[in-house]
Amino acid sequence: MSKVTPLLLALLVSLSAGAQSVFTNNTNAALKMVIEDYPNHFNNIKGDRISAYEPSVNYKSKVVIPGSVNCVLTQYKTNELYSWTCELFTSNDFLKAKTRFSELYNEIHNTIVKLEGQKPVILNGQYQAPEKDKKQTIISFHFLPNTGSIQKLHVEMQLLADAGAWKIVLQVFEESPSETASVQVWAKH
Repeated sequence: MSKVTPLLLALLVSLSAGAQSVFTNNTNAALKMVIEDYPNHFNNIKGDRISAYEPSVNYKSKVVIPGSVNCVLTQYKTNELYSWTCELFTSNDFLKAKTRFSELYNEIHNTIVKLEGQKPVILNGQYQAPEKDKKQTIISFHFLPNTGSIQKLHVEMQLLADAGAWKIVLQVFEESPSETASVQVWAKH
């Protein structure tokens, strides 16, 4: 019996580790950290100040999605709003960008987030297939149920053509980007 117990324990540990990977990945784990820090005005993920262009200040994000080009937290001084922007992928090849866009959607879609003191919510959005002749494809994610303070928060993933390259940008923000600022893609610092 004593030989069976360690074997059973090892089997249970390997099964639980395998089961976790089905529900979590580096992209949605990082995104969850960003969203869960929203009630704190992203103070826990705010890194060093990297630039200030009135009326906003940019900070290096302490939360970075592995493989991303750059992640930045922006504070808009005029209305005390915040946004987190992460350039996830860049390529001159549209088909590679389109494939990566689909992969990232699958990693983000159905992410479960729990803000402190609130019930868990699911991040959901309708996939839109990018087209080469369209210079921008946007997937707007929404929270189910959309209650409490999370109602003010938006999550978008974009594939956009920029200076001959295709970029995938993930953004978490309090208002529509057109109301605060256009999507800004920052050089790696």
